[in-house]
Amino acid sequence: MAWLRRQQAKGSEEALEPTDLGVELSPQRLENALQQMFEHLEPDGGLERYIAALKMKSELFGRLLAPDAMAELDEEARDTILERVFSARRRLSPYVRAMELAEVRALVNELLHGKGPVADRMEAFVEGLPCEGKSCRARRDLAADLLHFYDPERYPLMARWVWDVNTDSGAMRELVPNSDQVTQLPTGGDPGTYVALRNWVWEQLEAQAFYRDLAFMVDLVLAQVYAQYIKAMAEGMLRTDFGSSSEDPSEHLRKLLGIDEQRMGGRSRLKEEGAEG
Repeated sequence: MAWLRRQQAKGSEEALEPTDLGVELSPQRLENALQQMFEHLEPDGGLERYIAALKMKSELFGRLLAPDAMAELDEEARDTILERVFSARRRLSPYVRAMELAEVRALVNELLHGKGPVADRMEAFVEGLPCEGKSCRARRDLAADLLHFYDPERYPLMARWVWDVNTDSGAMRELVPNSDQVTQLPTGGDPGTYVALRNWVWEQLEAQAFYRDLAFMVDLVLAQVYAQYIKAMAEGMLRTDFGSSSEDPSEHLRKLLGIDEQRMGGRSRLKEEGAEG
């Protein structure tokens, strides 16, 4: 994979190495998800529209969160970022908006541009954000989105829906053959785990003759895998977060990736959803 050898332009010289997943993943499950994704996206503008939305999000984060822009991060920029991370928009926005902007800038700056290992920077970010109860779980997702969409080629998407070692759930588990018969996967939760998963999906996509925008193609396929899991659930926490039913098969995918605002013309929903915490 040529992208692994390419010098990254953003951030530090940090290079993340993959770690052993400890499980085999199913190319057939991934191919099935890929086919469903194409079917679901076609009535909504097709794959190109979704890739374009992810690129726009990444370009936005890159512009607002660049080192020379951090000092100018204002309330509008803060809210613009929050509304593009679904779990943070729902659960963290009241807490983040109550913080001093200087505190927000310092936390985000250290996460994205700090010198320590990314795992330590993520932990510091999570610990530095105020929250209460179940809302606290969204802190990891916000950190993951900021890192990935600021520098999508360096950092894989390390959100809980991709893989949550604490609950033994996520898109990765849905790619394990006969995962419903496995009590607990022997897979860790370090950044190298997400690198290994992304590498595997990337290779599967290349085998299917996809060669463009693969960083975002990986995001879409993993989101599709997890969206299928959400849809299959009869009830539970995720049903509460994502809705009990949907006539739009791509709705969950858009929410997971924080591009649902694209469909609504970019209208801010912080005031509508912020109180749900």
